[in-house]
Amino acid sequence: MNEQTRLERQERYLAICRERGWLAEDNEELWPDDDDARTEMARGLFGLTLVTATDDLFADFRDQIGATDCNAGSDVGAAIKTLRSLDDDQKSAILTLLDDFLDTAVHVGMLSLDRFDHGFIKLQVVQSNPQEGEPIPGSEIDIISDDHNELFQDALRWKEDFSRGTQIGRREPYRD
Repeated sequence: MNEQTRLERQERYLAICRERGWLAEDNEELWPDDDDARTEMARGLFGLTLVTATDDLFADFRDQIGATDCNAGSDVGAAIKTLRSLDDDQKSAILTLLDDFLDTAVHVGMLSLDRFDHGFIKLQVVQSNPQEGEPIPGSEIDIISDDHNELFQDALRWKEDFSRGTQIGRREPYRD
């Protein structure tokens, strides 16, 4: 992505924040006093961050494959039928790009959690009683904490540790 594209995307993000009343003209965040409104703003900012990231991934991918004059269709069944008609080399190319796209999407999602511009995102697992399904008091485990906030790096290890990888046709995990 070039600098002009980055600045255009950033300005769109900021414009949405201003339209929603989340950001002043000087880019100062305008957190409301009301708890419900604060929750709505926090969730909205997080959603905006994720949707913007996926839009950017899609636009970049579209540019990379030279499909700038094409749009995604709405008929998934027709798209599958078209893909099934491709030869094996073409299918392999699509799977390579899909695998890379999935890795990138996970990486960007984890970065969105790790480096949320509007505050610290706290992500926890709370153990529950298997019979009753009720949370066990005091069993909170921080997935993101002050001491551990690099999920995007964990994602690389998770793919290596947990993916079925080449057994299902994915690429080998990246190794240092």
